[in-house]
Amino acid sequence: MWSVKNSGVMLSENSIKYLDELSSLLPFDITITDGFRTAREQAYQMGETRQEQIFSGSGNLRDEYQDDELADLIQAEWPDIEKMALVIEQYADQGRYISSHLINDAWDVRTIGGPPNQLDESQIVILIETAESIGINTYRERDHVHMSVDTAWVVVEDKKEKKSSLLWLVAIGIGVALWTTS
Repeated sequence: MWSVKNSGVMLSENSIKYLDELSSLLPFDITITDGFRTAREQAYQMGETRQEQIFSGSGNLRDEYQDDELADLIQAEWPDIEKMALVIEQYADQGRYISSHLINDAWDVRTIGGPPNQLDESQIVILIETAESIGINTYRERDHVHMSVDTAWVVVEDKKEKKSSLLWLVAIGIGVALWTTS
């Protein structure tokens, strides 16, 4: 079984579908601590991460996110959360997302931080292995496991490129047809 930490955790129908399947395979309960985030909420989370990195004396946002360039641009605005959010929004408007939380197909599962459903090390391993076996991407962080599904990252293809590819295939087909009939 799975539950959310509070009513503020927003999840897509797709996320719920995966969580239902995942929880049916687990021998323990899990708590979802985060789902969809606005740009401001994402900026706040990134600001918290950056502050933790500074206090620990290591790392930067590049260490936490796949898009190094965008992570650098957002980090350059730290500690101003509003400016960080503006950068996140600007790039999201272009279809470039620093986190799948922004497109509502990601969630975080509590691993530490107290009840309910804090997980021990063996449960975390089971959680990650089970999630990955059903197509959920996982990334272990300090106090949670970040989870997302690939379908969330599908960005609308450039229609011009798609149309060009289709025309190219049609042209090849016509050429083959003409060649074989002559």
